[in-house]
Amino acid sequence: MRFLKNPSFDFLRIKWHAIGVSIVLILIGTISLIAKGGPRLGIDFTGGAQLLYAFSSKPDENAIRKIVEGSGIKLEGVQRFDKPEKNQVLLRIPMEQKEGRDLSGEVTRGLSKALFPEGTKPGTFDLNLNGADVLLARLLAEDPEKLASRPSLDPKTEYQKTTQAIIAARSRQGLFRSVDEAGKVPGVSPAVADWLKEKTVAGPFTMLQAENVGPQVGRDLRRQGLWAIALSWAAMLAYVAVRFRSVSFGSAAVVAIIHDTWVTLGICSILNVEISLTVVAAFLTLIGYSMNDTVVVYDRIRENLQKTRKKPLAQIVNESINQTLSRTILTSGLTLLVVVALFFLSGEVLRPFSFVMLVGMIVGVYSSVFIAAPIVIVWEDWKATRAAKKPAPAPAEPNGKGKAAAKSR
Repeated sequence: MRFLKNPSFDFLRIKWHAIGVSIVLILIGTISLIAKGGPRLGIDFTGGAQLLYAFSSKPDENAIRKIVEGSGIKLEGVQRFDKPEKNQVLLRIPMEQKEGRDLSGEVTRGLSKALFPEGTKPGTFDLNLNGADVLLARLLAEDPEKLASRPSLDPKTEYQKTTQAIIAARSRQGLFRSVDEAGKVPGVSPAVADWLKEKTVAGPFTMLQAENVGPQVGRDLRRQGLWAIALSWAAMLAYVAVRFRSVSFGSAAVVAIIHDTWVTLGICSILNVEISLTVVAAFLTLIGYSMNDTVVVYDRIRENLQKTRKKPLAQIVNESINQTLSRTILTSGLTLLVVVALFFLSGEVLRPFSFVMLVGMIVGVYSSVFIAAPIVIVWEDWKATRAAKKPAPAPAEPNGKGKAAAKSR
């Protein structure tokens, strides 16, 4: 299937304008990176804690910040998470100098004291803040169904089923807004439901996720991420140089990849996009995607060079780009639709990943046409000019003349 029939766009006519635009984008991104002290690294690379809470009503981010910082915990960020109706808030806590500090426990206790003092009373069991093991232990200890007196049943097995049903229901809903909701969960017996009403409470928030990364782990991940990107550049250079038997092709492809990576990183810095492990994965993916587009163009250039060497290289390159244009539009366009859908529908967790993919794909297709191909032409023209400037070797003297000269000596 061809999207365009015999296109004949003169892409190389504007190659210097395109390269100028790229230089401007690189400069703006570099200035942003220098001004901000580098990209905005996530907890994966800097170390620290990331806590996700869900609330029964719309949370006030400023109030939450005051509560947590009032408990002696410094916050790097407080932001709404996922869809607004889910009432979720993500807390980012920078790395603490004090080792072994239970940050999630301190934050949870601080929020409980401010938002639900009743839940901090001794002996109070909050269904939204305790996990399956603690709930199972309480059920076994108090035995609301009197299973201990029934030899035919194993109390631990029976209460484990009840516990799993309650925790699974809480996970689906986010949190229980009342104890009655927990008592109505399928699999909860009337005796356990009565015990829940009498002995437990349902606080106004719950912790959905706690992620902790130590400083050494963060440094190791940062170093490994940089090595992964650098080695991918080197591997691409070696592959293209061997595949096309030309250093100019390989070098131009790697320059295009570095261009794509740096421009995308600069845009991430300008828009304050957080760099996490998933974002590094997106960078590695876009490197491969950009190289794929470049290799398709290079393959067509090589085929056309084998067919005819009478045409100027610039004309052959331009024709090759036009011949692969339909393929580029179709494959890149369809992939772009998927990435756009991922960006708008994936939620906060995958949005940085999909953003880098979205920007990187656009920049990658652009660089294959306006960076990689023109660099090959500039490189080959430079080689030709350099070869032309070399002095021609002196012609060899005729054999007879040389022999006569030797005899006279």
